[in-house]
Amino acid sequence: RHYLVKWRALTYEESTWELEDDVDQDKIELFLRFKDPPPKDKWKTKKRPRPAEWNQLDDSPVYKGGNTLREYQLEGVNWLTFCWYNSQNCILADEMGLGKTIQSITFLNEIDKYGIPGPFLVIAPLSTIGNWQSEFETWTDLKAITYHGSSPSRNMILEYEMYWKNEEGERIQDVYKFQVMITTFEIILTDCMELKAIPWRCVIIDEAHRLKNRNCKLLEGLRMLNTEHRVLLTGTPLQNNVEELFSLLNFLEPNRFASTEAFLEEFGNLKTESQVAKLKALLKPMMLRRLKEDVEKSLAPKEETVVEVELTNIQKKYYRAILERNFTFLTKGNCYSNIPNLMNTMMELRKCCIHPFLINGAEEQIINDYKTQHEESLEGHLNAMIQASGKLVLMDKLLPRLRTDGHRVLVFSQMVRCLDILEDYLVQKRYPYERLDGRVRGNLRQAA
Repeated sequence: RHYLVKWRALTYEESTWELEDDVDQDKIELFLRFKDPPPKDKWKTKKRPRPAEWNQLDDSPVYKGGNTLREYQLEGVNWLTFCWYNSQNCILADEMGLGKTIQSITFLNEIDKYGIPGPFLVIAPLSTIGNWQSEFETWTDLKAITYHGSSPSRNMILEYEMYWKNEEGERIQDVYKFQVMITTFEIILTDCMELKAIPWRCVIIDEAHRLKNRNCKLLEGLRMLNTEHRVLLTGTPLQNNVEELFSLLNFLEPNRFASTEAFLEEFGNLKTESQVAKLKALLKPMMLRRLKEDVEKSLAPKEETVVEVELTNIQKKYYRAILERNFTFLTKGNCYSNIPNLMNTMMELRKCCIHPFLINGAEEQIINDYKTQHEESLEGHLNAMIQASGKLVLMDKLLPRLRTDGHRVLVFSQMVRCLDILEDYLVQKRYPYERLDGRVRGNLRQAA
């Protein structure tokens, strides 16, 4: 017997036929579990319960793999289910790192336990859909599929993962093979006609601050979907102004929040205490926000140590040359096509303070100068790189100590080219590392 296998790190169109002996037995059992449609008496959809039927969970259920919720996460799940029982669309606005994903997944699990097995829709940025899929598999037995990829891949998902078929090979309507669909904002726009035909019992939108622009096409696509209950997840519900918050509220409750003008007239720029108090009272039933310091008592308080690093002599020379617009110094040893762009002096000065190699043409000149002053050696390039930047000199002193003490280190930079320099340094120093930036593909990012 053969099985058509979808490989974890590959797309659906790269699925292959494999012999039964070569496929994991637990994967075959999972396939057989969802192979046939449920009995016809279970096809009828169950209605949402009445508010009076809601019961609070006092202790965390034990989920798949022995996982349990923290106290504040259980409170979040109770709040989400309370909103669902009361037909109140809502915003879970916990600070980043408190587990909004886990709370949402276990909330959908509670709806499933009530007797509504879906279909549920999770819309998330491309970079996080792999994490959503793995967390569903870690915490629950819900059948979650990721609807993404090229047109052939999505056609395969429609063919094999979404619908059951009768003896004639026709789709069985209103009964779905999956329970949760995870997809991206972009797919909502491209496949809106296919997705709007499905009666979604609940839709969860991750990184919902992407809906802050009321006139964006994404909102138009989302409004076309047939959704019974809406949950927005965002760590930053109010980023710039009240109008952005109105956009989220308008999507959640279009009848209640219909007029931008009326909303802005009432709350304006939140300049008075009465306006702030009024907005808090308005949001209280439909938004839950907790901060790390309020709920995660086990976390040690964050310690911040600012270490001031002096510029190296090389950095000082380039800094002065940029300030004085000394083209003679900056083009030394370079052709004129490789001179730095001094149109944005502040940016060039920032680059110089991070590492002078970021300045056009500087790397070659610095390495040549280093070679003339020192004997030729295998580590000449590495030493020139380190000695050119005060920050890298400090990092070169800190990393061996941190590694000896068994620490793992996170290094952030706003510049991809700076990460290139750090990668070059780590390779030559033979430090094991993982790199994450916008150029790293989703599956490799998950593996890292």
